[in-house]
Amino acid sequence: MDRKKYFMDNRRLKKKDPPQRKTEYEKQKTREEVEEIKKNLINYAKTPWGKEWIISNLKIGRPFRMQRGIEYAKDEERIDNLSISAGQIFATVQGTAPTPYRVKINFELIPDEGWEKIINNLSTRLPNLIELLEGSLPQNIITIFENNGYSLFPDASKGLDSTCSCPDKAIPCKHIAAIILYLTRVLDYNPFLLLELRGKSKEEIFDDLSLSRSMESENVSKKASNVNNIKFKFNVPKISIQELAEQYPDIDEVPIGFSIKKPGKIIETLENLGIPQTIENKAFEIVLRAIYRKITSKIHEISLELS
Repeated sequence: MDRKKYFMDNRRLKKKDPPQRKTEYEKQKTREEVEEIKKNLINYAKTPWGKEWIISNLKIGRPFRMQRGIEYAKDEERIDNLSISAGQIFATVQGTAPTPYRVKINFELIPDEGWEKIINNLSTRLPNLIELLEGSLPQNIITIFENNGYSLFPDASKGLDSTCSCPDKAIPCKHIAAIILYLTRVLDYNPFLLLELRGKSKEEIFDDLSLSRSMESENVSKKASNVNNIKFKFNVPKISIQELAEQYPDIDEVPIGFSIKKPGKIIETLENLGIPQTIENKAFEIVLRAIYRKITSKIHEISLELS
């Protein structure tokens, strides 16, 4: 028999063999493995918003590839030149080659009309913005974006708009995955960067907020000037001293009731008075609120001791 013909016939026979299908048991084990990988990736984050960042990027549907980047993300010496700007992350990742690979990940920007609505809503949530400045992302901020039709977190369900200079052209390669995971730890401590990725830096947001509040104050002043000559009447109940004396013959012994309330997160005095418009330094506002919290807490402690 012709040896060449024998091998060619064997190849044809092998090609005709149908591919082996996974058993239900094997499929179940694969599903369990995928869920375990997702769980480990999500738990790489330390905060709720960090976990949400990973969940949103996992929507690309490639947990095995995302897993490949976790060791690179843990090795900080591999990550360098990290730069975050409106709608983009750039970084270099040291792989096996002598020259680091260049990674670029793009995110969809929120349009100007969307930001205008969001800024107007944020202007009524200054305490939440202070929390954001202090390194925490309140749910109220996330909800403002959602209520205006935008997510603060990118949706990778339609794929990642990213490139890497490494030979692996599949997305995400382990270098892209490493940057996504590495950024998780950055966001854990500075969630404000999520807003920058969607199109607005911290400085731009506060500039827009100052403009929004200035316009609001101007509108209030105009309205006030138009009603200066209007005589207001208030339906305030009145009681004369004579009537009071008749109701309480022993008026000097009338009990005065009050309750001692533990101070909460919202500082009512500052909420009622508001922060002076001339103060643009947000650090001063944070310090002022911290002083009020300290004072109200101390007064509460003293009141409990005296009661």
